[in-house]
Amino acid sequence: MFNQHYNPILFDSYWRDRIIKTNLIFSIVANFILWLGLIWQFKNFSESVPLHYNIYYGIDLIGPWYQILVMPGLGLLFILINLLASAIIYRKEKMIGYFLVGACSLCQLIFVLASIFITFINY
Repeated sequence: MFNQHYNPILFDSYWRDRIIKTNLIFSIVANFILWLGLIWQFKNFSESVPLHYNIYYGIDLIGPWYQILVMPGLGLLFILINLLASAIIYRKEKMIGYFLVGACSLCQLIFVLASIFITFINY
């Protein structure tokens, strides 16, 4: 009935892989925490907020508060792109698929740390 050589992009062995599942769950939870943390902090933000801090020059980028949502938005986009690329590549090379989902987790961790520092700058 089905062609044995045809494997859809999102096949069962990809989703059953513990490394893939763990990194994906971590990335989604971290992105969710990022969204909730920044939205929760909006009540404390003024109209324009510092968006970037440099140890040499201090605050070097100020913008409207809603530009802070670029970080979780980029994080979500990064999850989607890496998930799709990892699912496609996983069929031929598992290790590269692992690197892609691992990079996704690392990216989310960096975004969470950056949002914590931005929140501290704004107090």
